[in-house]
Amino acid sequence: MYLVTIEHPGIEDRTYFADRPGELRNIVWACARIQGKPITGATDREMIHEVGALRMQADIGGEGTLKIHDITVKVTEVDPDFTCEGHDGEDAVLLGGPKFCDGRCKPRTRFTQDAAVALAGALDDADLEAEGGCGSCGLEAHQMCAACGRCNCHTHKTCERPTGERG
Repeated sequence: MYLVTIEHPGIEDRTYFADRPGELRNIVWACARIQGKPITGATDREMIHEVGALRMQADIGGEGTLKIHDITVKVTEVDPDFTCEGHDGEDAVLLGGPKFCDGRCKPRTRFTQDAAVALAGALDDADLEAEGGCGSCGLEAHQMCAACGRCNCHTHKTCERPTGERG
C-alpha cells in the first residue's frame, strides 16, 4: 500500500492512499489529464514504465517522486496491515495502536472521481489567482471591478461607476 501526495505550487498538498498498482496509475493519469495534457499513444506506454519505476523507488528506497508537468507525485510505502489513518486521533503505526479498525478511526482517503474533479477545480482556481484573477468567484483579471480592481468576493460600497455606465 502506498501513501500518495500530490504537490503543486498553487495549492495545498493532497494525500491519498493506493493499495494496488492500478490505483497509483489512475492517480498519475488523472494528474496529467487535469492539467490538460492527457496520456495517449506512445506516451501511454512511457507512463506505464514511469509509474512502475515510481513504485520501485517507493518499494526499494521507501519513497518515490514523479514530476507530471506542474504536479509532483510523491509515493511512500505504508504498512498494509493498517487499514486506517489512526485511532482516536493517534497514529496507529507509531503508537502501537490496534491493528484492525474498531470504528474509532479515520478511513484512508482514496483518490476518486470526485477527488479528481476537486483537484481540477483547485488547479483552475490557482491558475486564475496566479494571473491576477480570483479563483473563489471565478473572475479573470480583466473582469475585476474597473474602479477598485477587486473581485465579487468584496463589497464595493466605495466604488462609483464612471458616468455613462449603467448597472
